[in-house]
Amino acid sequence: MNLKKYRQMILGKNVFMGENATLSWSQITNQPNIPTVPSFIKSTYIDAVSIQSPNIYGGTIAIGSGNNIFKADNNGIYLGNASFANAPFSVDMDGRLTAVNGKFSGTIDGSTITGSTIRTAGTNTDRLELSGNGLVSLNASGEKNGVAIDSGNFSSVDFYYRNEFRGGIGQSGGNLTLTTTIGSIIVETPKYSSTIFRGNVDFTDANVKGMTAVFG
Repeated sequence: MNLKKYRQMILGKNVFMGENATLSWSQITNQPNIPTVPSFIKSTYIDAVSIQSPNIYGGTIAIGSGNNIFKADNNGIYLGNASFANAPFSVDMDGRLTAVNGKFSGTIDGSTITGSTIRTAGTNTDRLELSGNGLVSLNASGEKNGVAIDSGNFSSVDFYYRNEFRGGIGQSGGNLTLTTTIGSIIVETPKYSSTIFRGNVDFTDANVKGMTAVFG
């Protein structure tokens, strides 16, 4: 009997192998192409809800839709508008920040801070407020209480107690005026120092008492 004649076996569609059957991959011709998994896949994980990877690169990242969106692209990062130019919050590639509002803590370093009003505390506590009108000290009730520096052409340094003007130093029309609305104006020097006047001293509209004139 010629056994070589029966060394080939032609299989149909239905082939069942027993539990102890084996196949030798090296003996299979026309092997299907099974791609080799890159080594970096070992550190990357993707499922239906998340992507985990040490590095993700791409042209644009967008989370959300319409103007309810966060985006990162070659303009920078931005949110609140699908257009970088119209976004209420954005940081461009040079680090310039645009924001509608914000809270900061710690130290803020900068050569120029520009704003309509700068407060040292919230509106329900004692604070200083710096604006285009000047610097004013306010109490928790929003009343002027302390020093107020006006920034007008004829500026002044005024003093208030609970919105009541108590006096100040003002400049107007080339004159410098020292005013008090309550109490006295006291000029005091240390014991062995002097108060010195230079120029013309005019007492025409003054009542002077307790003074002995000494003419040199």
